[in-house]
Amino acid sequence: MMDERGITHFCLGNGALKCDGCDKEKNWQTLNQLPDALRLSIQKSAARIDDTECILAGRPWHGGNQPTKGA
Repeated sequence: MMDERGITHFCLGNGALKCDGCDKEKNWQTLNQLPDALRLSIQKSAARIDDTECILAGRPWHGGNQPTKGA
């Protein structure tokens, strides 16, 4: 599990097959497990990735074991 202090970007995800396994969505899942005060503090300094823009750009933010080529 990633240390929440290292979260600089997160994505709410959209359930798209090629988005599965993205570590930016995992960051969001990690944030949601934290107490509200800590979660809100980290979210304030972290950037939210727009999932639609990421998909249209070829998933440049995707992190994980899946290929990022194609749409």
